[in-house]
This record gives sequence, C-alpha cells and structure tokens, in this order.
Amino acid sequence: MLSSWLSVGALLTLLLAWTLVSRWAQTRGITGPMVFIAGGVALSAVADGNLEPGQVRTVAELALVVVLFHDASTVRLTSLRRDPWIAARMLLLGFPLALVLAGATAAWLLPGIGLAGALLVGAVITPTDAGLGEATIMDRVVPVRVRRALNVESGLNDGLATPVVLLALAALVGEAEAGRAILDIGAVPVAAGIALGIGVGLAGAFLLDLSYARGLSSEVTRALAVMTLPVLALSVAEVTESNGFIAAFVAGISFGRASTCLEREPSAQEGVELVAELLGFVMWVAAGGLIVEVFLQGLRWQWLVIAVAALTVIRAAAVAVSLLGSGFRAPTVAFLSWFGPRGLASIVFGLLVLEELGPESAVVHDVTGVVAITVALSVILHGVTAGPLARRYGAWAQRRQAPIELEPATEPMPSRGRSLTGRFPLRSHRDKSS
Repeated sequence: MLSSWLSVGALLTLLLAWTLVSRWAQTRGITGPMVFIAGGVALSAVADGNLEPGQVRTVAELALVVVLFHDASTVRLTSLRRDPWIAARMLLLGFPLALVLAGATAAWLLPGIGLAGALLVGAVITPTDAGLGEATIMDRVVPVRVRRALNVESGLNDGLATPVVLLALAALVGEAEAGRAILDIGAVPVAAGIALGIGVGLAGAFLLDLSYARGLSSEVTRALAVMTLPVLALSVAEVTESNGFIAAFVAGISFGRASTCLEREPSAQEGVELVAELLGFVMWVAAGGLIVEVFLQGLRWQWLVIAVAALTVIRAAAVAVSLLGSGFRAPTVAFLSWFGPRGLASIVFGLLVLEELGPESAVVHDVTGVVAITVALSVILHGVTAGPLARRYGAWAQRRQAPIELEPATEPMPSRGRSLTGRFPLRSHRDKSS
C-alpha cells in the first residue's frame, strides 16, 4: 500500500514540476514524453511496479477509448474536401501497407511468434502520434496541406489499427478455433461496436445540441457531458460484449459529424482533452516501467532492426506508394515519411498485450520488446528533429513556392490551453488566409 502511495506521490510531483517548466523545456527540445518516460524508468527502480496489472489494463483501456473518441470527433471528414484525398491516401493505402510490411519484417526476423504474433507487432507499432512531432504541425512555415495531412493521419490510424490488434490477440489467446474466433471474437463484437458507437454518438450529439439551443446547460456542464460519452460507450460495450474500442471510435466520428454545438462552442471538447492528458501522463510513466522490464529480461537485436525499419524504410515506402500521383515533390514525401512518430497508441496496445497474454507467453516478450524500443527511439528522434526539420522544410517550400504543397487547406490550430504532453495540440477551423 505504501509503495502505491509513493508511486502516486512521485507521479503527482513530476506532473507539478513539468507544468511549471514545460514551456521553457519545450523550447530546448525536451518534450513531455521524454520527461515522463524517464520518470517511469526512475520510479520502476524504487517501487515494485508502477501499477498493478488490473490497474494497468483499466487505465490503458480508458486512455485508448478517450484518445479514439477525441481524435475521431475533432477530425472533420467534410473539411478534407480541399485536401484532395492526401490524408485518405495515407490512411487507406499507406497505413495498411506499412502494417503489412512491419508484420512481414517481424515474421521474418522473429519466426517463433507465428503469423498472428507478427500481425500483432505490425498493428501495434504502425499507428502514428502527431503529438511527438508537435512542432511540425504547429510551425506555420510548413505548408498547411502537409500539416493537415499529418494531423488527420495520426488522428484516425489508431482507430484503424484497433480491430487488427484485437483480432490478432484473439487468435493468440486461442479462445476458439480460428474460423470461429474471427466470427465470435472479431466480426460480431466489431459489428456490434459499430452499431453501438453510432447510437451513442448520434444520441450524444442530439442531446448536447438540444441542451445548448434551449439554454438548459452551461459551458462547463456541456464539456462534462462530452467527457462522459467515450466512457459510456466502453461501459455499454462491456455489458453487451461488444468491441468497446471500436464503439468509442465510431461514437467520436458520428458525434463530431452530427453535433453543431462543437462548431459554435469548441470548448466543449476541453474536458475530453484534459482527461486524455492526465491518462496520457500515466501511460508515459507506465511506458518507462515497461521499457525497464523488457530490458532487464534481455534484449534481442531483431527488436532494434524491426523498430528502425518501421520508423524509416517501411514508413517511407508506404508513404511514397500512397502519394504516387499526388504531385508532391520529393522533399515533401520525405518530410511526411519521417514524421510518423510512435507514441500513446503503441504504448496502450503494448500494455494491453502484456495484460491479455501474460508475462509467461512465448510471444509477449518479443511484442513488448519491439514496442519498447520503437517508442523509445521515436520519442527521442522525433522529439529532437521536429523543430529543426520543420523550419528547414518550410523554408524550402516557401523558397520554391511549391504549387501543390501550397494549395489552400484547413488550418490546424492550437486549443485555448497549451498541451502539456503534446498529445492534443490541435483544433481545426477554416483557413482564412488561403
């Protein structure tokens, strides 16, 4: 009990320290994920684990459903009509290709994990997190279309990875025969989750808009109402044996699409952002503990090769193929290829894998090892290079007056409060200057 309270106290102390110096630190290339991963590493050295396994699973699930809901609800699909399918290309072609290539690389280098294990590795380490490269999206010298594409891609690809992760886990757990597992563990809960998500999202949008229009609620209580929707979707999904992650993701899409209150009152999203920020802190600290645990059990060179390949050649090949015919020049393709950092989604998926399969599983050590190295490398490399490369690329685009890159698009904008972790820095509106 004492160890648990010491862990909580250490986390709160770190949180307080970071909030007091975050702006100063970020100007010097020190990001929130770097600090909290380091805190998790230090905490694991003085405490018997940061969280109990059941607590890890609960916090990880809450973090993921809030992230899925928030990202899906804030990305306006209709606003992409001025971006001629750039984000759609990266999501519908680039992302699956990167997932398959990462899985194939894992199957080649780690044959002992099997096809399901390889697919799980690919699905866990492929989703991107724009928060780790915040400077690329916030730096206005970078063309709006390019920043918007990175924002939308990172906002939606974790939702696309979720069913693949869950299906691969179902196959590894072996709760049913292969064909039956896809139906009972995969297809049916996913379909139920989609239906549930649509219902929660549309009902939430209708009730919020009605309350706003008739003056039945305040700005603060409407923000609280939005905050309950992803947790409500997860709770109902657990009762009905539906897929809660899919339900939260679809609820976010349908809620963001149907609600008119969000357009007139963007602050309604601030409650979700705050909860996700706080859960994100815990997940980064847990990631530090996961890294220590993996390293203490021994490292494998194959993990490093897979991680480096996923962050470089695999990402580059997938983005290049998805952007064929887009008109983007080589520096733009290279810029989009590099800024695919791995962050919160990979951490949450990795923790869920550890909880679901257990530390004794023959597969879990390889999966968590690849996740730990991939995220650790990404936090450092993307955090350090985001600012300098964004300024260099933006200067090139302005100097060359690249016509395709400089076409009008919707402008990613910061929320009213500065993001503490960098996970949710964005809110969109129509670009007036274009």
